[in-house]
Amino acid sequence: MMEPVLREAMDDARVVVVNGPRQSGKSTLLDLVAADRGQRRQSLDDVDLLRAARTDPGGFVSERSTPLFIDEVQRGGDRLVLSIKAEVDRRHTETGLYVLAGSSRFLTVPQLSESLAGRVRIIDLWPLSQSEIDRVQSGFIAAVFGGANQLRDMAPQLLTRREVMERVARGGFPASVRMASERARAAWFRDYARTLLERDITELSRIRQSSDLPRLLRLIAARTSQELNLADLARDADLTADSVRAFLALFETIYLHFPIRAWSANLTSRSVKRPKLHVVDSGLGVDLRGISATSLAEPNSPDAGPVLESFVVSEVARLASASELRLGLYHYRDREKREVDLLLETRDGNIAAIEVKATKSVTEDDFKHLRYLRDRMGDRFVVGIVMHLGAQPLSFGDRLVALPVSALWAA
Repeated sequence: MMEPVLREAMDDARVVVVNGPRQSGKSTLLDLVAADRGQRRQSLDDVDLLRAARTDPGGFVSERSTPLFIDEVQRGGDRLVLSIKAEVDRRHTETGLYVLAGSSRFLTVPQLSESLAGRVRIIDLWPLSQSEIDRVQSGFIAAVFGGANQLRDMAPQLLTRREVMERVARGGFPASVRMASERARAAWFRDYARTLLERDITELSRIRQSSDLPRLLRLIAARTSQELNLADLARDADLTADSVRAFLALFETIYLHFPIRAWSANLTSRSVKRPKLHVVDSGLGVDLRGISATSLAEPNSPDAGPVLESFVVSEVARLASASELRLGLYHYRDREKREVDLLLETRDGNIAAIEVKATKSVTEDDFKHLRYLRDRMGDRFVVGIVMHLGAQPLSFGDRLVALPVSALWAA
């Protein structure tokens, strides 16, 4: 799904940065595109390459033919980035010179002070979407902004609650998708989290004692899809608010969680209101909460609602990253406690709104906050969707529709 996005970015920009979690498929993506350009990926996880990049970054950059594909670029440090900057400035009329991939948010790593502003295109590579796993081209984003009629005409898979929750617990990391058993997948997720907390956090910061981090990460997973209350989180973690704030920034940098900002018609207030935090992959979130597909499949599971919401939000984020539309993702909450789980906003201000319900049946009452937004926004409101665990699309009036969760990966 992301190959054409990367190729197009290389045609437009001198440098392309591919950001994403570890094990999300960045190396595979670089290998595919590099081979197409007659090149090989250079990974700074290789000790010899890393030594060369740190010892003589100028030579490392200038002595290799372009396009140059560098994986785990954050390990090369500031001098490597400065050398790349100097080279692209010297060759300022050329595009597609460097593709840089990293398991951290490249432009927020403190050691990489040069942002390559004006020279770089940034691509976020998420774990696999369900449509990528099923090898189909999802039509969801296009249908959303085509209006309620297109959504009602979709033909999603007919899945039981258990089948949906198995997908939620599996997540989208290629390695976890391939696992044959829940036990093997659980062991993989534990090792994955340990590697991030013990290696990546240490490399990105001065933190050497990390005993507080696993507990904090589990608390974040327990709060997935909730608004961030820093004081409550700090109290439960037995840490200061300043420490939690610093740790959260590090967790976001290495893609353990991602925030969804609050929507407001006032752009300034969007940055002031509380964001919602979501674990970056539903499978990782399920493992950190100590639950399973079996427990999530129980009709009265207290975990099903928040975990399913994070699953839907992350699926939409993955589809949006590959879409030609430039979409902002937000949540909505006002003083009257009207809440909507996810808003998609186009560049020209059109809005699609999504509510997530971990139930098979949907009622008129489930649409009350979507109906409020529709009436408030008028023509800007494209469609309001309640995603559920039922079997088929249903109309609930003007620009309102109920959809099975499986519509997210319907062709």
